[in-house]
Parts: sequence; C-alpha cells; structure tokens
Amino acid sequence: MLLLFNMMTWRDTVQVTENKLENATVELKIEVPVNTVELEYKSVFNEIQKNARIAGFRKGKVPLQIIEQKFIEKADYEVTENLLRSVYVDVITEKKLTPINNPDFDFDKIQRGKPFSFTVRFEIAPTVDLGEYKDLPVEQKRCEIKDKDIDREIESLREQHADISKKEGDTVVDNGDLVKIKIKRIDNMDPSEIEKTAYKDYTIIAGKSNEDYTFDKYIIGMKEGEEKEVEIRYPRKYEVSDLAGQKASYLIRIEEISTMTLPELDDEFAKDLGEHSSLGELRESIRKNLQDYVDNRINHEAKTELLKKVVEKSSFDIPETMVRNEMESSFQRFQQRIGFAARDINEFTSALGVNADEFLATLRTDALESIKSMLVLSEIARQEKLEVDQQRYREVLEGFAKENNKTVEEVENIIEENNSKSGIESELLVQQALNLVYDRAQVKRGKVMSYEEFMKKE
Repeated sequence: MLLLFNMMTWRDTVQVTENKLENATVELKIEVPVNTVELEYKSVFNEIQKNARIAGFRKGKVPLQIIEQKFIEKADYEVTENLLRSVYVDVITEKKLTPINNPDFDFDKIQRGKPFSFTVRFEIAPTVDLGEYKDLPVEQKRCEIKDKDIDREIESLREQHADISKKEGDTVVDNGDLVKIKIKRIDNMDPSEIEKTAYKDYTIIAGKSNEDYTFDKYIIGMKEGEEKEVEIRYPRKYEVSDLAGQKASYLIRIEEISTMTLPELDDEFAKDLGEHSSLGELRESIRKNLQDYVDNRINHEAKTELLKKVVEKSSFDIPETMVRNEMESSFQRFQQRIGFAARDINEFTSALGVNADEFLATLRTDALESIKSMLVLSEIARQEKLEVDQQRYREVLEGFAKENNKTVEEVENIIEENNSKSGIESELLVQQALNLVYDRAQVKRGKVMSYEEFMKKE
C-alpha cells in the first residue's frame, strides 16, 4: 500500500510505504525529499556555526562555506539522527500507530543534495481474530464420593495423629508399622555404578497398599539394616509413563521400624481435630470437602478444554517481544517454585540435568498458550461488554485480607499504593469471560468415575 500525505510540520511531502509483517511487526519504508534534507542540513550548519572556533575567526563569525567543508561528517551524523527521529515520530502519529518496542532503523549513508531513504520496523500490540466461542461441545467428567472414600480419608487422619514408637531389639517389619527405607533403582545402570549411586529416602506404612507394584508388601518380615533386591512389574496404565508396562529392579534397605498406635475412631477423635462435635459431623464435612474438590477440578478441566477450542478456532498476530517477555516471566516463576535461582537458562538447565533447547521450546509453547488464552478471553469480554463483578471483587479482597491477616481496608490501601487494581479487575474479567463460554457451551455429562480413578487421572 503506497500512501502519500502532507506532514503536519515544515517538511515537504514525505513518501511512505507501509507493510504488515508477521509477529505484529510493521515495516515503514520512508523517503524524505531532497528539499527537506537540505533544510535540515542548513539548520544543523547554522547551529554549528554559532559555536565553531577556528583560528583566525571570532566565535560565531566563521564563514558558512568553511563550516560546511570542515564539519560535513558531523553534519551528516546530526542530520541523519534528526530526520530518523522526527520523521519517524510524525509518520506513526499521522498513521495512528503505537509501537510497543524500540524501532529498528535501516538506512544507507545520507548524501546532501539527494533524498534520504530509510526503513524502520517495530512491533505493535497483538491482535486476535476471535473464533466461535458459543455453543461449543465439551464432555465433563463426573465423580461421586462414596463411604469408602471417606473411610480412607479418616484413616489417613488417624495415621497423622497416631502415637509413633520406635521398635527396639531384633524385630521385623509387621503390617501397619511405620518404616523408614532407602531405595535405589539398579536395572538401568552399569553394575560398577550401583555402589556409587545414592539411595533415596522414603517413609511408608507396611502392608497398607493393595497394589502389586508398591514397595510396602516387599518389606514385611525384614529387619532393621537388612537389604534386598526386588523386581516390580508396573501396569500398562501406570501414571508414570516411563515405567508403564515395564519391569524395574530396586535395592531396598530398612533404616528404622516403628509401631503406630492409632487413636480410637469415636466422637472424641472428631472433637480433638478441633472443628467437629461428632464423628458423623466429621464424615459429612469430609464428604463435602472431597465433593467440592472434585467438582471444582472437573469444572476447571471442562473450561480449560473449551478455552483450548476457542484458541484453536482463533487466529493471532503476536509480537515476538511479548513472547520473550512471557517466557522470561514464566522462567522466573518456575525458579521461585522450585527454590533455585540461576544466572541464566543455561546454568539452570545444567544444574537440573535438563536439555536447554527442549526447556526453551517448552517455555515458548507455554508462553504462546498463555498469551493466546488471555487474548481470546479479553476479546470475548470486550465483545460481550462485560463489566467487573464488584461483589466478586470484594470477595477477592476479603480473601487476600484473610490469607494475610489484614483488614479489607489495609488490603485496599496496599492495592492503591501498588497501583494493582486494574490488574485484579482484568483477571476477574477474563474469569467472567471463561465462565460465559462455559455457561453457553453444550456440556455433555460423562460416565461416573470413582474418587480413586479420578485421583489417578489427576
């Protein structure tokens, strides 16, 4: 597209060709006419003349002809800088373009008496061509909490509050004992490396699991300090993909054996937990908490699947700078999460034994997914004219206050000081947009699964 327009300054007509490149990048090819170049040269030489000091002449009295001969290189530099800066600003203002990064200029050496041409590239805000987001189909899981699930949770609570007593003397591991063990896998290493390989520490309850591929059944009858080799065959659908359907050999060593005396399962036990007056009340509370948990997870999964479909149906133009910034933010969050900070990605991946290129590729994929999700939800909020739910905003503040042991007023002051209200409101808007997509979806209820099946998939 070739566009001619009159600049809103002293310049003569400037010729501009605008090209839209990939990754939300705009390229402007600009030609400044010779008379505008000449005016800039005259202005620069006049300024040089005012301050020039040359033997035989008073300051400011050096003839212009001498100034032009002696300071041509200085003038070339200043005229180039002046034209690049001022013409670029005039053009993007005239064309209502808003760069989000510093411009990249490309030009040949300026010559007095000739037009000056240059190319400038810069990124602009991302755009999204929103795909269909209404009446999308999604299958949603279902999970029903059974009495056995509550029994399992209560048993776990009893174990957490059990009296632990170390077994002394020449004793062996019995069912129900709490056992500290050391384990290392040995089938995937050279025999010469086995001795040098460190054990990993675990604490398990002997005989608790009914699965054939757990360690607890292999330690029954073993003594403290005893070591033995066991082979475990994992099922084809095992949750750890590297072990699914495989056999693995381990060395197991018993470090310490303790008995566990569980508290009586009665109303007093429920009261001792501090929140319930009876065992029946405790069971109902556990049922509700478990059901709320699975319902929230199932709902989240369905919404995530719907969002993925909207993203797939949409098209995007995303600036590379935005992707790199999101990758850096994701990298910083990842370091904080695992509690290890490195100078750069190479040091980080080397310390963790991870391939740097693969890690970067994962960061990039995650960054693009995050950006695209945010763009489609923001666009849905815009098209639907959504407004922040003030009640929900208040609930968020109350949640922050409770978590940080502060009053709502104190939280409001912190938000105002940090100028973070708009960020919270933006987050609430995208949540409302996702809820809207879900509310308008064609939700098909899947078959009911057990809580145990659900947790294995989780």
